[in-house]
Amino acid sequence: MSLSKKELSILIEVVYSIVFTLIFLPYFYENQEKNLILIDGLVGKIIQITISSIIYFSLAYALLEVTFKKKEARDERDDMINSKSYKLGYLLYEFSLFIFIGYVYSKFQNKELLNLTGNQELYNSFQLTDGGVVFFILVLLAFTSIIKSLYQFYLYRTV
Repeated sequence: MSLSKKELSILIEVVYSIVFTLIFLPYFYENQEKNLILIDGLVGKIIQITISSIIYFSLAYALLEVTFKKKEARDERDDMINSKSYKLGYLLYEFSLFIFIGYVYSKFQNKELLNLTGNQELYNSFQLTDGGVVFFILVLLAFTSIIKSLYQFYLYRTV
């Protein structure tokens, strides 16, 4: 099974998305009950994510360019595959936005229902935090990125 330069480039994106999900999302999961100001080491974690992303993509694409010195020609097939995969990615992002709005609405709706029951202690503990929103958005973005790239890889292998 021989992979082209473009297919390897897509696999580099998929691997990064999976590694990001496994390494960095647990940090945001642990801190989802906090506000952004209260999250310990948030700036350091953002710097760590940025530096590791730069190093990973620089090394991966440099190795890819050294391995495949010949430049591949772009044709209509590439444009079609990119259009289809980005269309799917856009639809997934739209769906994710719909899910996110529903999540926020349900949090506020549930909080109001708790207020009507008269349980003030439970009402005060049930809140939508910045950390929870950031975690939820990162999960949705990682999910859509992986699906879009896998679909693009599938199209390159089959079309």
